[in-house]
Amino acid sequence: MTGLVDKIRDLVEETCNAETNEFIGGWPHTVSVVKYSKALAEKLGADVETVEIAAYLHDYASIKDAKLTPEHHIHGAEEAEKILSGLNYPKARIDKVKHCIYAHRGSQKIPRETLEADCVANGDAMAHFNAVPELLFLAYTKYAFGIEEGKEWVRAKLERSWNKLTPDAKDIVKEDYAVADKILVQKI
Repeated sequence: MTGLVDKIRDLVEETCNAETNEFIGGWPHTVSVVKYSKALAEKLGADVETVEIAAYLHDYASIKDAKLTPEHHIHGAEEAEKILSGLNYPKARIDKVKHCIYAHRGSQKIPRETLEADCVANGDAMAHFNAVPELLFLAYTKYAFGIEEGKEWVRAKLERSWNKLTPDAKDIVKEDYAVADKILVQKI
């Protein structure tokens, strides 16, 4: 199924790079989520293919149409079914991918029924720890925070992400978290 994963990766990258995408950093975030989700899947013995496909598609709906962002986990699962059905992916595997996408948002408190869903949800949160510059850019440009207020907003976001992680996920990103926290707690 490597060819299938390549097709999905190419579709998501093309959508991230489209002029209609309102999210700066969508592709680097997606690549980071894939990296961390797969690393966790390999560590825990989860189905890596399911995790990789779901990680590529986890934010696809909001990247495709920013108006879908508030419920992108729901719309993303629907988009995944359309895409994967069109590629003749087995229905049972589509359902696993859909659940990973549906349950990936930590803020929604949706029960994760599979190890694969845990991997994608953790991967999404883990990706924040190597995206500090992007988060600071968002804080200072989109939200127009001052220097200290922006740093605190990013620090709080990283702390929330850290608190959502499972112990295995924390083990993978603990050094990145410590470095980011050290930089962000310094006062000017």
